[in-house]
Amino acid sequence: MTGEDTDKQEPNRLETVWDSKEVAQLADIIEKTAKGWNDRSQAVKLLRGLCGLVAKDPECLNPTRDPEKWGFLALDIGESLRDSNIPGTDGWATDPEKAKSRMTDHWPKLEDIWERQSPTIVDALAAARISSRPRLHKLPGGGSGKNSKYGFRFDPLEQQADDEQLSDVDLLNVPQLRYRQEHISDNRMVHWMSKTGFYLGGWGGKVFIGVFIILLIITAFWSWLVLVAMSFASTTVAFLKFGLVGTLTVLIAYMILGWQMRLATNRVAFAPLLLQPFSNDDYLLELRKEDGATRNSMYLVRYVGDCPICGTKGRDMVRVESG
Repeated sequence: MTGEDTDKQEPNRLETVWDSKEVAQLADIIEKTAKGWNDRSQAVKLLRGLCGLVAKDPECLNPTRDPEKWGFLALDIGESLRDSNIPGTDGWATDPEKAKSRMTDHWPKLEDIWERQSPTIVDALAAARISSRPRLHKLPGGGSGKNSKYGFRFDPLEQQADDEQLSDVDLLNVPQLRYRQEHISDNRMVHWMSKTGFYLGGWGGKVFIGVFIILLIITAFWSWLVLVAMSFASTTVAFLKFGLVGTLTVLIAYMILGWQMRLATNRVAFAPLLLQPFSNDDYLLELRKEDGATRNSMYLVRYVGDCPICGTKGRDMVRVESG
C-alpha cells in the first residue's frame, strides 16, 4: 500500500474521473481510523496531519495538477498538526528545518505502519462504500532548493455494485451492516492476545483450564455447604445470614466464571473487566481453531461497523458492547 517513485517526480494519473469530495471523505475516514489505533507515535501523528490537509484541500492531490503545485510540504503538515491540537508536535509548524528533519525520520516509519494497518484502512473505506484505494506517496524535491512534498496516490477506481454510494437510505431495503475488526492497543499483552492468541492446547492453556475446573468445583462445593447450612438454620436470622452468603457466592462466581462459561458455549463472549479499556467495554474474547491445531486459541478482539441508517450517508460508528 506504500509507494515512492524516485525515477519520476510527478504523481500518477488516475484512470478515472477525479472526485475531490470522495478524496476529502477518504482522508477523513483514514484520520479517524488512525486515531483508533491508539498509536501515539510521531509517524501516526504525521498521517493524521496529512489527512487533515487533504480533507480541507483535496485538489492539491489532483493528478492533473501541475507537479510544482501538487502535494503538501512538511511545514504544511506541521501547521495542520498544530491547528488540530495534536500534542507532541512543538516546533514542527514554525521551523522549516525541524519539519523537514522530522518528515525524513518518520516517513519511513509511517510506511511500515501503513503496510501493517492496511487491512483496517481497506475495511474502513469499503464500509463507507469508497472504492478508490490510496497509497502513501512522496514527491522528492530533487535538490536546487526544492522541498519534498507528500500526499496520496490512488489506484484506479473499481466500479462494483457493492461499493456504490448511498444517496438516500431506503428503510425497506437497508444494506447489511458489515463489522470489521479494529486494532485495539499497542500494549504487549493485548497485542499478543489480539494477533497471536492464547493457545489452549499448550501448557499455559492447560493451567488456565485446570484453574477454571478447580474454581468451578470449589464454587459448587461451597454452594452445597451454604444450602445445607440454610436447611439446618435454627433461627430466621441465621437463615437470612446464610442466604446472604449464598447470594454473594453466586455473584462472585458469576463474575469469575460466567464469561468463561459463555465463551465455551457460544465461542464468543465479552472480555472480563480486567481486559477492558477504561473508556469502553467492547472488547470480546473469541475461540478460534487454527489449521492443524488440536485445541482452540483465545483471541481478544474489537469489532466496529458503520451504521447504514443513522447519520450522513450511514457513517455513524457502531460497535459491539455489553447490552
